[in-house]
Amino acid sequence: MSRDATLPLEDFIKAVQAQLDQAQRAMAIRARNAGLPLTFAVKDISMELRAQVEFQAGQVRIRPAAAGDPNASVLHFAFTGITRPMIDENAAALSETPDDPGLETLDSELTEEERRRLEWAGIRTVGKLRELQETGADREVARVATLPVDRLRKALARTSAPMVDEVLPVAPGPGDPGDQPALIRLRGRNLKGAGLPRVAIGGRAVPVVRASDREILVAPAADQWAGELSLEPEGGLPTAVAFDLSAVAPVPLPGAEAGR
Repeated sequence: MSRDATLPLEDFIKAVQAQLDQAQRAMAIRARNAGLPLTFAVKDISMELRAQVEFQAGQVRIRPAAAGDPNASVLHFAFTGITRPMIDENAAALSETPDDPGLETLDSELTEEERRRLEWAGIRTVGKLRELQETGADREVARVATLPVDRLRKALARTSAPMVDEVLPVAPGPGDPGDQPALIRLRGRNLKGAGLPRVAIGGRAVPVVRASDREILVAPAADQWAGELSLEPEGGLPTAVAFDLSAVAPVPLPGAEAGR
């Protein structure tokens, strides 16, 4: 790291932690392989760092201080060992549930600095932000994070819109009947809405076999395995995505109607 380069303070702390973890693992492997009845472990480490401290784009950044620099700050760090129960008790969960996306999904609506301000206010997931909006606390959050409340509401409206991430063919299972229609699986989020969603391919409706907020199974006709797929959850905003599964499309039976 050159004297002109700066490093986020959190990256420095994480690098020290990673190297301490690596040292602990190496000592544990040595003790097990050598069959030692007594060995050593890293317990507490204290260090002082002389650096220039800057604040850029919502980040505390440090730059190595030159020798004899009278304006350098002295940062004191103390690292100590903690057990897994202590970690589970004190560390905040990054996401309450697997279906609760983090704030990085708002990258097109909120800048990295704005998302970092929300994290400073204790908001790390979209679900938590939506919960505060439903209780009317979004104005207070906007004030604490110095963000316009309209920007927060616009960002939340975007996360509530349906998004199709994958369009995949469904492979028939070993116990499936031979006359079962070929299916396509849609994966994403906010797909279902309040009721059964409406799905169309090429402007024609497609039967929905099963639907949830994260996945939808549809049974398209043989000529509906490529084109534009439109999805409209009940009570939600519509979305569309282009796809092409023509290479795995089923062969239509003689005399079968294209539109079924």
